[in-house]
Amino acid sequence: MSYIGGMECTDLHRSTIKTSIAESRHSHMKREMKIRSKRCRSFVQPSRHTSFIIMLSNSHFTPFSTAQANGLIVVPAFALLSALALAFIVFRSIHLVVIPSFQRNGPACRAPENLFFRTQLGHYAASLVLSNVFLTAAGLMEFFWVKQSGIHQGSTFAVLMQIGYWSTCFFSGAIGVHTCNSLVFRLYQISYLSVVVIAFGWIMSLLIALAPISQADVYGPVTVSCGVMTAYPGKIFGLEAFPVILVSVLLVIIYSPIFLFLGGILHVKGGIKLTCKAQGRWCAVTDSEEYHRFLAAVAKTISPVLTSCLAFVSLLLPIAVVNMAQSSGRVIPFGVGVFAHVCCSMLGLVNVGLMYNTFRVLSPVFH
Repeated sequence: MSYIGGMECTDLHRSTIKTSIAESRHSHMKREMKIRSKRCRSFVQPSRHTSFIIMLSNSHFTPFSTAQANGLIVVPAFALLSALALAFIVFRSIHLVVIPSFQRNGPACRAPENLFFRTQLGHYAASLVLSNVFLTAAGLMEFFWVKQSGIHQGSTFAVLMQIGYWSTCFFSGAIGVHTCNSLVFRLYQISYLSVVVIAFGWIMSLLIALAPISQADVYGPVTVSCGVMTAYPGKIFGLEAFPVILVSVLLVIIYSPIFLFLGGILHVKGGIKLTCKAQGRWCAVTDSEEYHRFLAAVAKTISPVLTSCLAFVSLLLPIAVVNMAQSSGRVIPFGVGVFAHVCCSMLGLVNVGLMYNTFRVLSPVFH
């Protein structure tokens, strides 16, 4: 019995040893599996720095050569001049319009800026200046592209340009329509009409500019800036070229009767009449000195009217032509694109100059 009991103890001891060996092997295999899984995870999942590098490598980047970067600096330089001009008119308006409205300062209230910006025409002009701010801000962004010698894909510049395009076109047309209705046709303007028109113009501009963001890769690098990609020729024409061309034609149609009316050729009272003879136009003027004085006054009045129309057409039409060429599949030279954007960046500076020229011409009316 003792022998048999010893055999049973030996077998039990052996089975225990085998079980412990199997468990140790199993635990060792588990440890190896964990180590291998960690190694695989470290290989598959990159670090934050690595993922950032991968993200940059996958983003669209359009590099510039040294000559192109040096040529592109002209665009933000003119945008900076426009920014200074716009800042000047903003601070001057705050000083002459906003502050006197609280202080009731008599001399400041008689300033041309104060009286002009309280009219409906002044409301449209202020909106036009604000629309130029968007174009100027987009032009200033090109300083970063010159520094980086290339363009990263982004929609901020394109959205700013689209808001600037559409709002500038809309309020330029609104100024022309308001001037023609008030000056030529003598139509009564409802007091709250300007508020409705201005609100509609800004809402429309924002919606049109933000709508393409919902579709991927619509905005991207194009020649010298960001805009609608060449893969969408219909959107290039509809979003960038069409509003400028439409308003340019509209302004020519609107300002033609204004020019004829101020020149004494068009008469609306009692029916539309055209007087081409000088005697018919100046029959009420008998004195030669008064005649020349009247001509000078008419010339001064016509000059701001025509120059505002010419400024819009001459400065925005080049970029519209470039966009039309891109929509037709043509390759735009880099220098042509720079010239078009320089003209666009100058619009704020020119509009501020024209506005103060208008103040100078009309200052006797305010005193």
